[in-house]
Parts: sequence; structure tokens; C-alpha cells
Amino acid sequence: MINVESITNRWLTTLELAKVFNTEEILRHKTEDYQVLKGIGNGDLFYSGRNNHIWVQDLFMALTNKKFIVGGQGKAHPDLYMSEGKAQYRVEVKAFDKKDKIRVSPSKFFASNGGMTELKNLETKKEQSDLVLSHYIDDYYLLTQTTKKALSRMSVISNLQFYLIKKADMLPLLKDDGRVPISIIDLSEEI
Repeated sequence: MINVESITNRWLTTLELAKVFNTEEILRHKTEDYQVLKGIGNGDLFYSGRNNHIWVQDLFMALTNKKFIVGGQGKAHPDLYMSEGKAQYRVEVKAFDKKDKIRVSPSKFFASNGGMTELKNLETKKEQSDLVLSHYIDDYYLLTQTTKKALSRMSVISNLQFYLIKKADMLPLLKDDGRVPISIIDLSEEI
């Protein structure tokens, strides 16, 4: 059985992940599927934030032989569940383009979501930071190179980079982004 520690806190590509789990053939089939998806219209289904979030969930479930299981899109479910022995962990997926500016803030604090008003109404930076910290509820964060800009530069899905990090390892690394406290992580150099 593969221990999640072997893929945690280091940069990997989906090809490297497939080699760890012996799922290279599945990656080949998934690559074909996503090429079809990329060809529909102007790639709107492939590049759409909501849709590519779903295909990334599907990809990780397939490549890890269901060690990661699709959770949901909101409604109190994490993006993925990950099993380790008898324990089950919550995994949040966050897309990035540049490794030095990965936005990991909880979705409550994205532009149109309700948390921004609540955040602005707090008087001190500490209160704001505490509020944001209280919404990091998942056990792991799966940072994937899947923004529209990153995907448009990528020629094959097997080169897609990701970084799986434990919440406890991530929180001390967070920095402010100017609008939301403790919401950006810099992983341009491996930790």
C-alpha cells in the first residue's frame, strides 16, 4: 500500500504520480479524454474553473487507484477525500499559475463570496487573520497547475505539476495578498 507521505510536500507531475501508483495506462486514457474536452468549442469546458476543478478531481481519483475520492463542489464536502489506513482526510484543490503566488485562501474570501464583507468590517489585522485562519478546515491542500493561463501553456497533461501539502505545514508559510490576510503561499522553492 502506498503511503501518502511519499507524495506529500514535494513537487510532482501527474506522470510521476502515475508511476508511483502504477497507473500510467490510466493516465494515457485520461489524457485522451481531456484532449477531447479541450477541443470542444474554444476549450471552454476544459479551461472553465468549475469544470477543470471537476476533471482534476477525477484525474486524481483515477491516478491514485481511488486513494483520493471525489468529494463535492461545496455543500460542506471537500473537493476530495483521501484515505490513509482507517483515517479519512479532507483535501481542498487550489489552482495556480505561478509557484510563488499560489492563492490558497478559503473560497469564502473570494471576490463575490460573503466573507469579504465580514472581513472588511473587522477592525484589526489580527481579527482579520483569525477569521481567515478559522476557515482553513481541510486536512490537506492539493495545489494544481490548472489555471486557464497555466493550462494553455501546457502541451500534455502528464506534465501537470501539483503539490500536496498538509494544512499544518502550510499555515506557517502563508502570507498576505494585500486584500486577504494569510492567503498566499510561495512554493517556488521546495520546502
